[in-house]
Amino acid sequence: ITFLGTSDGLPSLDRGHSSILVRLGGKQVLLDAGEPCSRTLLRMGEDPNHLDAVVISHTHSDHVGGLPMLLQTMWLKQRSRVLPIWMPRHAIKPLRAWLNACYLFDEMMPYRMDWRALSLRSVARIGPVRMRVFRTTHLEYARAQLSKKKAASASVGFDAYSVLLEAGGKRVAYSGDIGKPSELMLLCAKPVDVLIVELAHFDIDSLLDALSLLDVKHVIITHMGSRIKENLRAVCAKLRSWSSCHPCTVTIAKDADVVQI
Repeated sequence: ITFLGTSDGLPSLDRGHSSILVRLGGKQVLLDAGEPCSRTLLRMGEDPNHLDAVVISHTHSDHVGGLPMLLQTMWLKQRSRVLPIWMPRHAIKPLRAWLNACYLFDEMMPYRMDWRALSLRSVARIGPVRMRVFRTTHLEYARAQLSKKKAASASVGFDAYSVLLEAGGKRVAYSGDIGKPSELMLLCAKPVDVLIVELAHFDIDSLLDALSLLDVKHVIITHMGSRIKENLRAVCAKLRSWSSCHPCTVTIAKDADVVQI
């Protein structure tokens, strides 16, 4: 697991936005494409053309803002393989229109972009990798705010997802952005080797309470909120105390970290 970007929604001097490269079952899957994921891939010696799929958990700009540049990079590097791109169904049409506005027309690409909607009803496959998704409540606040303002939001979707990847007897879970830690219960209903979980929308105590109920070998905290990061010493102390009582490794991811599964 290679962490390309670990920041929250705010720009940061030392962190890129959400993007994680997972190698599993002989495949390379990019989870979210926050900027500057293309530059970070290249800086770390990774070829974007080797990606087997891109999965966008939701379309907040800090999770999808680097996608046009990633697709352009593959164009200029003459990718030829089809690229499956999974994301919430409601986002596919407007995002493709955005790409056209960036002059990234399908007809100009040397490769085909295979747009696929994330679905709760089926298991997707990336070669031998099985992918399941679980809906989160992360965007419900936005729906409520727009409703109060009587905004014309009927054409806007509010789907956000967590992602579970399985292959070779290993299970890697990615929370995406969630509304509350209890949403991890479905994602990690079965034992998980690695849980990559955000810490931007709730406090560390709430997260640790939820983790106490899960069977996870290694928890990696990413997307840490700026305010929480400012109190990193206290957060680390709580993590050490919790880990001493639980058979689970807990680490905080930094940009360019590589973790072996």
